[in-house]
Amino acid sequence: MYNIAMKHLSETLPITAPYDSEPSEQNLHQAQLSEAAIAISINGISQAVMMASPKHLKDFALGFSLSEGLIGSSNDVLDIVVHSHACGWQVDLQVLARVQHQLKQRRRTMAGPSGCGLCGLDSIEAAMSLSLPQEKTPKALKLPSEQVIIQARDALPALLKKSGATRGNHCAAFFDLSAKMIAFREDVGRHSALDKLLGCLSDKKQTTADGFALITSRCSHDLIAKAARLSLTTLVTLAQPTDLAVSSARKTGLTLFCFQHGQLKRYA
Repeated sequence: MYNIAMKHLSETLPITAPYDSEPSEQNLHQAQLSEAAIAISINGISQAVMMASPKHLKDFALGFSLSEGLIGSSNDVLDIVVHSHACGWQVDLQVLARVQHQLKQRRRTMAGPSGCGLCGLDSIEAAMSLSLPQEKTPKALKLPSEQVIIQARDALPALLKKSGATRGNHCAAFFDLSAKMIAFREDVGRHSALDKLLGCLSDKKQTTADGFALITSRCSHDLIAKAARLSLTTLVTLAQPTDLAVSSARKTGLTLFCFQHGQLKRYA
């Protein structure tokens, strides 16, 4: 029976080249997603080497420095200089002298892959630190309606295609309360995509009180920590959150909506 079945398969399957044959370079597929080593330094002091897409690197460096608590405000930054290297990119932030003491309090010391958001932190306490709001003003908080969130989600693919976004990358976008997209950034990593968006919004002095950020990924604690440090009021992700993300969102007062099996749910 086994021999008959194998004979039948050999007659129906197309003949292919032996497995040990070397394909020509012309027959190999070319990768569509870009990834590179991005070294971030502040006043010449190395802070991190992250794997990310080599686009909007000034936004990435600014957003990363803000969301990781390395600097307190975009007003602290005097200039951002980008240099290309044979094996990656170097982005140096020139900041005011008075903020340099922050570099001694919290520094990353390890390289981070594109899927990592908390690697290199030197203690559990640092990894779990959250920026709690000084005072809560729930009456002044403006939340997007369920209809607006679903409208933004449904419009996202067409908006990204029109803007020339790369399919397969994660996207982080900011919408106003009428579902109009204000800004978006993309990256091979979801954390880097959010950092780029936060850097873009901070550079443009865009207020985040009357809108929401939407990320094409699941929600984890580190995304909540980044959003909280930049005072985002509402975060929406296209996949479900972790239990720690929900707990962190509730502690910081961040409103969290996530899609689970296609249904929009509010978690915090």
